[in-house]
Amino acid sequence: MKPVFKFTILSAVFMCWAPSSAIALTGDGLINNPASSITGQVERHAERLVERAANRRVEHRSEALRKSLNALPDTLPVYTEAGQNAFNDVVLDDGFRAVERQWLVTGTAEDIDHLDRPGITVLERTALSGLGMIVARFRVRPDLDSLETLRELLPELADRLDRNHVYSPQADESGSSEVPEVRSGVSLCEEPVRIGMIDTSVATDHSAFGDAQIIEQRFLSIEDGRGELAHVTTHGTAVAGQLIGRHGSSGQARLPGAKLFNASVFYTRNESLSGATLAHLLQGLDWLATKEVSVINISLAGPDNRLLAEAVRNLKKRGALMVAAVGNEGPAASPLYPAAYSGVVGVTATSRAGELYRWANRGEQVMFSAHGVAVSVPHPEGGVKTESGTSLAAPVVTAALACEASSSNPQKALEALIDQAQDLGEPGRDSLFGFGFLPY
Repeated sequence: MKPVFKFTILSAVFMCWAPSSAIALTGDGLINNPASSITGQVERHAERLVERAANRRVEHRSEALRKSLNALPDTLPVYTEAGQNAFNDVVLDDGFRAVERQWLVTGTAEDIDHLDRPGITVLERTALSGLGMIVARFRVRPDLDSLETLRELLPELADRLDRNHVYSPQADESGSSEVPEVRSGVSLCEEPVRIGMIDTSVATDHSAFGDAQIIEQRFLSIEDGRGELAHVTTHGTAVAGQLIGRHGSSGQARLPGAKLFNASVFYTRNESLSGATLAHLLQGLDWLATKEVSVINISLAGPDNRLLAEAVRNLKKRGALMVAAVGNEGPAASPLYPAAYSGVVGVTATSRAGELYRWANRGEQVMFSAHGVAVSVPHPEGGVKTESGTSLAAPVVTAALACEASSSNPQKALEALIDQAQDLGEPGRDSLFGFGFLPY
């Protein structure tokens, strides 16, 4: 059946695509032309059509999976590893999710003392020296659980508090695919770069990481010594595979000489979904800020948040480059964060042929595009699996940026990537592909 399928596609493409001036007919009606070059072009075009059809099948499977996974209940109990209820993960009026009735505020110690009010319980205070922030996490009575109410109650803190939002990874399992990633397995550079990653835990015993240097710290603890949230490994293992994982049995990693510092912040929501609270996310970013990493990969997305915005500003002041997935909520979705913050390199995903990932967010926050559709990544239980999403495109850009930053300053490193990007959309930077595609 395969030869017949290829002939059918070739015939249709030849009839619809080949220029008439290149074709001549003999008396018996057979095609007679020096068309070997045209035939080659037609075959390549047909192969692209086959790949596109396969990618569409992958995306249809992904769409079905997304619908089933995104059906979280409005109130989702989250448990510690010991099975104790830690908090409820709830949906908000704007569709985003947060820890039920929990808020964060940043300021001086004296500022935070203003939280001593009826109906407010301070759960913890944390000095984040790497970010230059003091953060308090507190719980409120149900009747105080709105920004408008807290602004009236705490006017001196109104611009420095926000919800303890929950953020999500940006990759979708695609199942098996006819078009898994094909790359040479050649490294981008061998310099001993230091890169940061904030994600799930990584299955460091996977064969892809046999020669890798991974330092991991978990940020999943709950107040009052009640233990830790149950951690997960799937997403972080895939993202780390894009950064420092060896490709196949003989191929090299993109960054074979790198030291990867991974802040594990994601907890289990259900069998297939994970989430990260803003409180844990800030702790992870603070830890990375102390490790002198040149680039931080952030393959997660969620709502705008005052404390997250301040953390990003402070990291930028320290000279850290931040690369973030723009999100997988679709072309009509609003910008997601931290990719949409100024100073963050937002990355979208394309297929190997340069076609935009169907579910990728679009907008001014897109700075680069990279391969993130039907990518073969390490599976925590061994072997590989195929996934798609902006989460998998971001580390490709992170790796390239880390190489450039190893011999220049952050601004020149960004300029180098802009020069290397292949323009796929409208001339110049656009809302789909940014400055263009980085083919690494």
